[in-house]
Amino acid sequence: MRLSLKDKLSYGVGAVCDNTMYMLAGTYLLLFLTTVAGVSPAIAGTISAIGSIWEALCAPVVGFKSDNAVTRFGKRKPFMLAAVIPVIVITTMLFTTIDASPAVKVIYYTIMVIGYWTCFSSFFVPYLTWGSEITDDYNDRTVLRSFAYIFNQVGMCVGMVLPPIIIKYFISAGKTTQQAWQIAAFIAGFLGAAALFTSAVSIKKDDVKNFVKPPKKKKQKSMVKTMAGVFKEYLQIIKLKPILVIIGASLAYLIANITFSSDRVFFMKFNMGLGESTISAVLLMITLASVATVPFISKLATKFEKKTVFAQVIGTCGALMIVTRFFGVDSFPMLIFVCILYAIANACYWQLMPSMIYDVCEVEELISGEKHSGAVISLQALSESLSIAAGVQMLGIILEMAGFNNEAAMQTELALTWVENSFVVIPGLAMVAVAVIMKFYPMTKDVFDRVKAALEKRENGEEVDLSEFKELF
Repeated sequence: MRLSLKDKLSYGVGAVCDNTMYMLAGTYLLLFLTTVAGVSPAIAGTISAIGSIWEALCAPVVGFKSDNAVTRFGKRKPFMLAAVIPVIVITTMLFTTIDASPAVKVIYYTIMVIGYWTCFSSFFVPYLTWGSEITDDYNDRTVLRSFAYIFNQVGMCVGMVLPPIIIKYFISAGKTTQQAWQIAAFIAGFLGAAALFTSAVSIKKDDVKNFVKPPKKKKQKSMVKTMAGVFKEYLQIIKLKPILVIIGASLAYLIANITFSSDRVFFMKFNMGLGESTISAVLLMITLASVATVPFISKLATKFEKKTVFAQVIGTCGALMIVTRFFGVDSFPMLIFVCILYAIANACYWQLMPSMIYDVCEVEELISGEKHSGAVISLQALSESLSIAAGVQMLGIILEMAGFNNEAAMQTELALTWVENSFVVIPGLAMVAVAVIMKFYPMTKDVFDRVKAALEKRENGEEVDLSEFKELF
């Protein structure tokens, strides 16, 4: 089914909440805990890590639960609506300073960060999955994700750019630093929740077909049975070649993404000697460049195969980033060039990767005989969390081994060398790896159309010969 402009806008606006929460915690949680809440850096880092691990555990459970939900409003919408109020409340509470002993603070913020990422997963997985169900058109899915990506950038501004402005304003208005942080968190949470609510209630297309109210409420499965069900589904899903390739490419790109994102401020500050305002301007430029790239990526992906565009754009950007290392990224124009390469690759990934995952959901349905879209997408979300953790850990080890000293105004030559390598070489190599991995991706528009035709035959009661789809195994 093709989507109207209203449907695309309605779906896209939900991405504001996704990136608002992600960027708010990713950018400011560690800073808030250490400089405002009074938690030691080591403990604050542990609390943040617990949040990442917890998110990875939540995604499969939410995917499984939403796949098996039975409501007149569909499988995904109830999860989004249920998260609206918690988004506001928990976001505010996480960035609230409490007057308590160090032990109580650790307990409080650990509980809050677990609640925060539980809330995030409870709407993110169903929201992302919903995109595969409101349209089954091969090209329309790419356009849908283009809208979502643009609103993602709005969410990044709400979660990353807006908080310092709000905090500065309220401090100048007479509020304490603690109060200003709380107000900023409330505003960010409110705006994110408003976007989520708008998306959920304005989309009229859903996955409800001839809803029949169950005769009686099913007994809730225990967590052990739920996890067993998740594990069983995952074992079936990872047997599919498209899934394995998608996860491999996703892992490679996200390692590139987190390495570049985490290292860029270090590089601009220590290697380039740029000030805070200039660094902020460069970060804003990356966001604007990503948004400007959206229509071009969308156009290319509708004209050529998604996998071809995905591999060539990201692979080319990665190769050019590696080349810049030989010339040296020691001038502002060269810095901007590298940042634009990253912006193009990033826009390509976040537009096309979810769209390709949506296509794989039909493959899984054809092979398994049942629809497990939530499980497919939660598996990919799980791989994202793990790759982010791996990328950050790798960067930390590299900088430590190179002798990087965060307290020193001047770094050693070896430290600066590896800061630059982590800025262009490591991300570049990972992006080139994406292109290599995608050569094994079997999905094309022709294969997708054959899969859809087979699903229609099965729905009409006809037999389907799975041996015709050997390339998918």
